[in-house]
Amino acid sequence: MKKIFKIILLILNIVALLLLLGSTMAGRKAPSHFIWFSLLSYGYLYLLIVNVVFIVVWLALSSKWFLLSLVGILLRYSFLPLYFQIGGTESVEPEANTLKVLTFNAHHFHGVEVTSDRTDSNMAVFLKIVDDERPDLMALQEYIGHGDSVPLTEQLARRGYVNMTSGYDNGSMSGEVIFSKLPILRVVRIEGPSKLYVNLLWGEDTLRFYCLHLNSYGLDESDHKQIHDISHGNVDSLTGRSTLHKFRETIVEHENEWEVLKPYFDNRGNLSIVAGDFNETPASYFYQQCKSYLKDSYCEVGQGFSTTYHGSFTKSRNTTFPAFRIDMILHTPDMEALSYKRIKSEMSDHYPVIVTLRKNEN
Repeated sequence: MKKIFKIILLILNIVALLLLLGSTMAGRKAPSHFIWFSLLSYGYLYLLIVNVVFIVVWLALSSKWFLLSLVGILLRYSFLPLYFQIGGTESVEPEANTLKVLTFNAHHFHGVEVTSDRTDSNMAVFLKIVDDERPDLMALQEYIGHGDSVPLTEQLARRGYVNMTSGYDNGSMSGEVIFSKLPILRVVRIEGPSKLYVNLLWGEDTLRFYCLHLNSYGLDESDHKQIHDISHGNVDSLTGRSTLHKFRETIVEHENEWEVLKPYFDNRGNLSIVAGDFNETPASYFYQQCKSYLKDSYCEVGQGFSTTYHGSFTKSRNTTFPAFRIDMILHTPDMEALSYKRIKSEMSDHYPVIVTLRKNEN
């Protein structure tokens, strides 16, 4: 009986290891050619935990098979820092040659739940964060400029953010927007309102600052329930197929968005900061492609898991989404991150991320 148990355990371990290795391969195969690596990439952190459990179990059984998962984890060790950092720095003293950058998906200031009626109070919380942190640049997604009684855009202008633009060319300050204390030299909207960048005058340099919001998955309440049921072993194949189809479609859309953005990121002569809601994890195809051109501020000076999305499966909030770091601030190698801070708040289903950067002098 003990021998049969070990054989079953070994088979399960091999499956878990193969899934873990597959979850790290999304960057090597375009989703339109092979979708499964990209789908597995969402589960990297959890597959990692499963494999760690197998290591512990094999050690408890005094079996050499603990090496199976251990070697597999070490082979793809480079993925660990994308999800967890030790140490890091949350704040530094501002200097003349530094910039503080904030990215935040405001979720229209509805709070964690769309039905909440706290827009004005959430806007007040955001203004308090701005007053405390005093960022130089802000990339906001799903932004609205007015509450019932709070003229947010006007309040930000009074705080020095007089240089502003959005993804719309009609002057509307909504959706994806940029607020800057630096002069704006040029505005470029990239194939629709969800992607834009501005050229800013930073001392004697021209800085390109992007605000991105990649396509969302369009999951409704039934999809959230399906994900919850799957995590508890209750799978409805028909509904599950519909949810899976949404994931597949959106992942391929993100590949197409990468093809649109790649020529901009490939222009290595530009001092650039890319901020926004990627709707993708660090193991994803989109992120892995970005790594060829940009550095991740979290990997430089972040700490802990730094989950940035904390939405729920259901409106009752009985269960929450898996830990996702999908809101990011990336930058070209001619800059370095000095601090990274995530601010926990209930004013949105995303957390604001604030990074201090400076230009490399050498």
